[in-house]
Amino acid sequence: MIRYRIGLSALCCLALLVTNTRGEDFRIETDVFFDSEDEPAISTLTLFRGTTVYDFMGDKNEEITILDINRGRFVLLDCQRKIKTTVTTDQLLRFSAALKSEARGSTQALVTPELTESFDKQTGILEMVGKRLHYKVNTIHPPSAEVVPRYRKFADWYARLNATRVGNLPPFARMQLNASMANHEILPRSVERTISPISPLGSSHVVRTSHLVSWQLTNTDRKRISRAGDYMASYREVNPASYWKQPISLDQTK
Repeated sequence: MIRYRIGLSALCCLALLVTNTRGEDFRIETDVFFDSEDEPAISTLTLFRGTTVYDFMGDKNEEITILDINRGRFVLLDCQRKIKTTVTTDQLLRFSAALKSEARGSTQALVTPELTESFDKQTGILEMVGKRLHYKVNTIHPPSAEVVPRYRKFADWYARLNATRVGNLPPFARMQLNASMANHEILPRSVERTISPISPLGSSHVVRTSHLVSWQLTNTDRKRISRAGDYMASYREVNPASYWKQPISLDQTK
């Protein structure tokens, strides 16, 4: 499945997150809408707990993605097939570098985007506009500025991870948007991303996301985290190509 994750974030480096107290853990519920659809195509729950982020997608045939900042890795859990795979942040950096070096023709605008920023402090609306991309973000100010770099760190790494899946965009435009939000110390309430067609006869593709942020975890959230840990310990490990069922090797960029 092509996964669009717009609005979630992270830093480009491997610096560790500062240790946070229990009250600084937070959660984000995200709904993703494609084009003019009224019902979300994808719904996710993202739990930020200390230096680890847990992302749960779907109820039936659930997939769980865990970013472990300290270990520099993602662990992906397929709850239907009961398998897992590991992708390191170093592998993602090499993959992103390969995307840039191999960009040609019409993909160049997406790999090396030149986005112009405008931010209205009164309305909280941030826009990033480029040759083929347009982001419009309704934003919020978090109660603590400490959560902003944690959110950015996750979204940057998640953008890199999603770029490895067939059909997804390169991560670079999203990372520019993440950097802009971090500079203004804001988080997204909703994001609308429009991709213009290459041909004048083509149609634009719009993806919208809505984000509901809560500033503490629930008991159910903590049970989900515990369950994810059990799955990590028991699921069979496979390589990323087998996990995604696609011919991709993250080690091809070594």
